[in-house]
Amino acid sequence: MTNTRRERAIALRPVEITNQQLMEILSTVRADMSTVKGQIGNVEQTLTNMNGRIGVLATTSTNTISAIDSLARTPLAAPVRAKLTVAAPVVISNHEPTREESNAVYAHIHNLMWKPKLSLRTPENILANNLKPRWDTNVAFNKSPNREIAERLLSNLERRFGSSSMRRSDLRKRLHTNFTSRTRRERMSDDEIAETNALTRRAARADDNECRHVLAYKDNKEAIDLVMLRDCANTLQKAVMSDGESADEMDEDGIKHVIHIVQPGWRSDECNRFIALVDTYAVQAMGSSANQRIRRITTSVSNSAVPDNISPNFPRWALRDGL
Repeated sequence: MTNTRRERAIALRPVEITNQQLMEILSTVRADMSTVKGQIGNVEQTLTNMNGRIGVLATTSTNTISAIDSLARTPLAAPVRAKLTVAAPVVISNHEPTREESNAVYAHIHNLMWKPKLSLRTPENILANNLKPRWDTNVAFNKSPNREIAERLLSNLERRFGSSSMRRSDLRKRLHTNFTSRTRRERMSDDEIAETNALTRRAARADDNECRHVLAYKDNKEAIDLVMLRDCANTLQKAVMSDGESADEMDEDGIKHVIHIVQPGWRSDECNRFIALVDTYAVQAMGSSANQRIRRITTSVSNSAVPDNISPNFPRWALRDGL
């Protein structure tokens, strides 16, 4: 209690202030009030600026909301059209697809589709094959279910070949070719299928024969030209090496397959010798796999005319009697 009274006595003790000190205090208060007034003015200006900005923001926000509302009312097809417009330049090509690109697409389509025959009929392969898409050959290409199958396959092909020169129309064209080929084959008789398979094998052998001979001559050009005593460039052409072939037949002993050859009569003896020489080098390059090659036996010479698809730079010495 004593301490409380003492504190009150101290707090209530009057403080003496001189006139000079009072004037200094009033001067300081006036300066502080002036500063506060200036700060209040700055605050008012800031609020004015913010009000203008808020008005602009409100207007912009209103426009934005209106745009979003307008977009929400737009039919769903509109964004799809915009997407297609942007994506279109990606698939535009300045040149036609090459043969290699086309073959790659055909091979990929063949791998994606169901096959009537499998080289390896394991349960796993059979199950996987049955899960693959299969054309309905009794229905048109643009009708269900073929239409839906084509769309799914197109999506797969575009992902795989979209960066090449293949356009969507090119991919669709090759899908249609696969469909028509399968439809035509399923409507063939057994004899027609056998004949088609023979023609396919014959064409494949012709391509393989040309490739092997061209590589053999390229790798051994100096030695071959030395034997022939001339430059044999431009002699190896597919039309030149194409012989009349029989179907695969058994030899006289009935052990191995052989192919009987009808040699073109328009080729000179020197041309036939050159082809036989290149063939020797081609067989050597095959190594041990040469044993799997079907033996070719020349049985006769035809009176066929010079093919029209031989290039103009074909040497005259390779033609019989310089035809």
